[in-house]
Amino acid sequence: MIAGSAINQTYQPLFKGTIHMKAFRIDPMNKKITEVKYNGDYKQIYTHIDARTFDHATLYENGDGAYIDDEGLFVENQYFWIHKNYPTPLAGIGLLLGSNEEGDSTTPKTTIEELIGDVKWVGDRHDVTVSVRFNPGMEDFRPLFFTE
Repeated sequence: MIAGSAINQTYQPLFKGTIHMKAFRIDPMNKKITEVKYNGDYKQIYTHIDARTFDHATLYENGDGAYIDDEGLFVENQYFWIHKNYPTPLAGIGLLLGSNEEGDSTTPKTTIEELIGDVKWVGDRHDVTVSVRFNPGMEDFRPLFFTE
């Protein structure tokens, strides 16, 4: 093989089995959406969203969805956010990832700019409580946050 040639060379990951993809971290306390790295190991989701258990909310028809703290409603000093394609506020940090036909996590198809436009910051537990009390029986809270 010629030195420096790409002929017959194949890509070798740094660590065998390691996958690196981007994900988007939705942080309602700091009102920020940032790109983060995700290695494909579900255990890293716990770290990204600061949770012991997680659940998933599909937010886009393309399969992109957010992993959220399954116990988020029980966390002290919790902050909330709402997505234009989901009817209720979501508790705590979210991690947006895509998925393939096999159900494996992938880089989201949604851009960070689209996501930023589709998320509104609800506030803390007090703000959610006020929204619920002043709108008894309301099942879809999007009209309170999205005017389009």
